[in-house]
Amino acid sequence: MKTDLKKQKKTGKRNQSRMAVNSTASKKEYKQSSKKSSLATKIVLTVVAFLFVIVFVFVSGSFNVVEIVVENNHSLSSEQIISFSRIEKGMNVFAISKKNVQANLKENPYINEVKIKRMLPNKLKLIIDERSVDYVLQLANSYIYVNRQGYVLEISSEKPNVPVLVGLTTDLSNIKENDRLIEADLQKMNAVMKIMETATNSGLASSITKVDVSNEKDYAIYFETEGKMAYLGNGTDLNTRFLYIKKLLEIYQGVPGEIIVNGDLNTEYVYFRKTIEGGEVQ
Repeated sequence: MKTDLKKQKKTGKRNQSRMAVNSTASKKEYKQSSKKSSLATKIVLTVVAFLFVIVFVFVSGSFNVVEIVVENNHSLSSEQIISFSRIEKGMNVFAISKKNVQANLKENPYINEVKIKRMLPNKLKLIIDERSVDYVLQLANSYIYVNRQGYVLEISSEKPNVPVLVGLTTDLSNIKENDRLIEADLQKMNAVMKIMETATNSGLASSITKVDVSNEKDYAIYFETEGKMAYLGNGTDLNTRFLYIKKLLEIYQGVPGEIIVNGDLNTEYVYFRKTIEGGEVQ
């Protein structure tokens, strides 16, 4: 009898233990279910809120463009740039593709790069990096404007106030705006840039009206108002050569002729040859 009672007590304890375990498991399952339900609710609310924002942004007129600001433009007017961008007032600022606007603007050869900034809620800013007309090439009665990287910016009947480049080998008969000079001429352009940078440092750049790169061993620059041509050699020792040029321009001011600074400055003379009647030099 005692043995049966003991067995019953043990069995009761086991059942109670099982019930406790089952109760704990149920609580855990309930908590997990509650967490999943709460997470699902949060996700639904987030999606709904996101969709509401999207609808508000694109449907309400609060984000429609009312002003386009253009900065850093010099050759092109703000009105021209806005026209090239194909952005119109009333367009949604978020519906405008920056990539497309950049592509539209860079169809114009004067525009090198452009940054587009959204100024919320309803303005756009276009920050322009323009190419400048640094040199001109002549083809018959037309002038081809190029920048220092060799890009063709414009073809015009008007001559700009920049040096004429002579001696390039690019075929100009079919050249178009936004084309670029051939590689051989781009190498010559590097030499031209060095010459003009040194001329700028010497205070003579504004007086140079022509740069002749026909002979890479003897570049030449022309001072039209002085009627003088200076021969620079292969473009080395430019700082020293321009010091001589500047001095000889002062000494022979108003006298047409040639300045010869193309030799070895350590062993050869620098001198001026005056132009005599008939165009000859002596």
